[in-house]
Amino acid sequence: MSTVCAFVLTRNRKDLLLECIRALQAQTHRPQRILLVDNASTDGTEGLLREQGVLRDPLVSFVRLEENRGSAGGYAEGVRLGLEEGTDWLWLMDDDAEPRADALERLLAAPPARDPGVAMVCPRVEQPDGSIETLHRCRMGRFVYALEPAAYAPGTFASFECASFVGMMIRSSVARSIGPPRAELFIAYDDVEFSLRVRERGEIRLVPESVVVHKLHIGGNAVTRRSRFWNRLLGQHYTSASWEGYWKNLYGVRNFMWIKHQRRRITPLAFAGLTAIYLLKSALYDERPLRRAPWIVRFARKGRHGDFSGPGPEEWARMVASGR
Repeated sequence: MSTVCAFVLTRNRKDLLLECIRALQAQTHRPQRILLVDNASTDGTEGLLREQGVLRDPLVSFVRLEENRGSAGGYAEGVRLGLEEGTDWLWLMDDDAEPRADALERLLAAPPARDPGVAMVCPRVEQPDGSIETLHRCRMGRFVYALEPAAYAPGTFASFECASFVGMMIRSSVARSIGPPRAELFIAYDDVEFSLRVRERGEIRLVPESVVVHKLHIGGNAVTRRSRFWNRLLGQHYTSASWEGYWKNLYGVRNFMWIKHQRRRITPLAFAGLTAIYLLKSALYDERPLRRAPWIVRFARKGRHGDFSGPGPEEWARMVASGR
C-alpha cells in the first residue's frame, strides 16, 4: 500500500494537538511519518509532548518555528518538510482535527487513490455531533460554495475544486510540481488557493467513507440577534465575527480578491459588485457594520492590487485595545 507522511500544524492548542496525534498513532493503517510543525506556540506545547512521550516515537518529527507564520506559512513549511520524507502522499490537517481510526485506510483503499488522474483525495469532515461540516469541501464560482449534500453519499467520490487543509491528502509528486501554499496569504483562503493549483494537475475527489472530526467551528462564532434573524429568513448558517478577531475576515476579503484577480482579471464593475456583497453580508450579520465597511473596502483593494500588508494580529490587537 502507498506510503504517507501525516502533517499537523499547531499553535497554542496543545491538548487538541495531543488528541490529534493519538488518533494518528491509532490509525489502522499507520502513516510512515507524523510531522508536527509548531507555529511559535506560547502554551508549552513542546513540553507537553515530551512529558507525554510523543517525541520518543521514532515516527514523530517535531519542528518549532520561532515566529507565527500563519496557517499559510506553517503549511508551506510543512509541505516542504513533508516532501523530504519521500512518501507517496502528504496528509495535511490542523491540530483541532481528529481522524477516525480507519480514516487513512479508507482514503488509500478508495478507487480515486488508485487513479493516476486524481491529484488529491479528501475525507468527509464532521463536527463532534456527527453532522457534516460542509464548508470544508467546496466549489468555486463567483464565491466559494459548499459542496452539495448529495456529494456525501457513500461510493459517490464526487469531484470538486477546493478544500480546506483539514484532512486533504495530496500526491507528493503533485505537491512537488506546484510548490507549497503561498506564505504571503498568512491566513484565510490559503487552502483554497493551494487546492485550486492542485486541481490544475488532476482531480480532487471526496471519499465520504473516510471521516475526520473537526472540533472547532470555522469562521466567526458570535451569534447576534441580527444573524439569527437573517439565518432564519435566508436559510443560511452565518455567524458574526468579533471585532477583536476581525483582521482574519479582512485577510479573507483581501486573499479572495487576489485569487479571483489571478484566475481571471477582475474588472472595475466586477470588483465593485464583489465588494458590495461583502459589505451587505457585514450589514446583515455583524454588529456595528459601519465601523467595518471602510476596512472591507480597503482590504478588497489590497487584494486586487496584490498588497499583502497588515495590520497583522499583534498590531490589530493593539489597535483594538486603544479603542480604535
